[in-house]
Amino acid sequence: GLGGKDDPPSSPDYAAGVSEYDLWGAETNSLSSGLEVGVLHVDPSLYQFPLLEDPSSYEPSVIDISMDEEQRSYWIGVLERQIPSTSEKAMASLGETEEAKQKCDAFKWMFGSHLEKLRKEPQVYGKFGLSEILEMREECLRECGFKDVYLRQKKSENEAAIKVLPDLLAELDAMDEPTRLLSLIEGVLAGNIFDWGSQACVELYKNGTILDIYKQARSDLKSRPWRVDHFDAFRAKMLAHTAANRRYRRAIILVDNSGADIVLGMLPLARELLQRGTEVVIAANSLPALNDITAPELRQLAKQAGRVCQVIRGGLETANALYKKYRTMPQVQPVTPASPAYSPLYIIENGQGGPCLNMRRVSHDLAMAAEGADLVVLEGMGRAIHSNYTTDFACDTLKLAMVKNRMLAETLFNGEIYDCVMKFETMRGGLSAHPVTT
Repeated sequence: GLGGKDDPPSSPDYAAGVSEYDLWGAETNSLSSGLEVGVLHVDPSLYQFPLLEDPSSYEPSVIDISMDEEQRSYWIGVLERQIPSTSEKAMASLGETEEAKQKCDAFKWMFGSHLEKLRKEPQVYGKFGLSEILEMREECLRECGFKDVYLRQKKSENEAAIKVLPDLLAELDAMDEPTRLLSLIEGVLAGNIFDWGSQACVELYKNGTILDIYKQARSDLKSRPWRVDHFDAFRAKMLAHTAANRRYRRAIILVDNSGADIVLGMLPLARELLQRGTEVVIAANSLPALNDITAPELRQLAKQAGRVCQVIRGGLETANALYKKYRTMPQVQPVTPASPAYSPLYIIENGQGGPCLNMRRVSHDLAMAAEGADLVVLEGMGRAIHSNYTTDFACDTLKLAMVKNRMLAETLFNGEIYDCVMKFETMRGGLSAHPVTT
């Protein structure tokens, strides 16, 4: 994996051999140097996420590479060595024409120049975390004309995963509640292995289909206790809800990759919450970044899932009716005898264009969705570890990821590659949930 390489050289070395990334990105400060990358966000009128426990001290990035020389040297080197493979993938996405080659050359120069400037002047962009540098790479690709480098891979992986979703849901439905809850979390962790930013994952792609890899990941998932393992507390909370006929009112789920990750990991988890009477809001990227699912893609994918799952289909129909009624992101609906048969399943944009998540700048719908929400789920290395791992929220929070970079595993967890993180943080004061019926 990328995290296992030796320390990178101190000057750019665009040699081939390092694949698509093990990193992530959110927003960046204004680039005040002579190299202009452009605006690194989708919408200039983005909003602060209302459920931050302490907005004044919020910092998305867990690692500040502008201050840590060892981390800076390592990650800049990794990104430099990935430039050839990133360029190759980008050129293939445009058909490998002469124009595409020129755009690739422009990307190599633009992003490579930024990395070299960061190496020589670490403070040039102000406080600059790992998430910001990854956002910079995505914006460089966009500015050079590469709008969605992984579009074909995303489509093929989604198609493969959706075919086996019915069998997976049938297996889950046959389990008792405690077993099903564990299987759902294991499914999320195994599914999260699928990202083209991980060298370890890219090697797996060379040796098997998406379904082969998913089954093997489920089989090889490290046994509990995981590196960070709060599953027992999560299961106890969910079982207490069942025993007391209570529920979370609204869950906001911030998702990661296409393919098995979203289809076989996160959609079944969302379905479980819907079946418990919880409103579910799934927030996906506004713009493409690596193989992360975007909100428009997820809307189409959820419709496909709805053809084989009545809970998902009913949730989408309820959400659509409420959107038409209120013409904006609805507040949490009271549960009455006249309520729809299915809890709403909203799919919205998160306001981001990179593989991390900056809660200072989210979409209007995501900010609106926070009102009344009492569970936030952050999934994937970018959203739950590279950014927001140490962030406290004013509600129960579930952070789920498989760690696919050795350096990150050692730095943050004193662990190793493929370690699993299942961090569950609760609000004080008991069940922190609401009756299923009122």
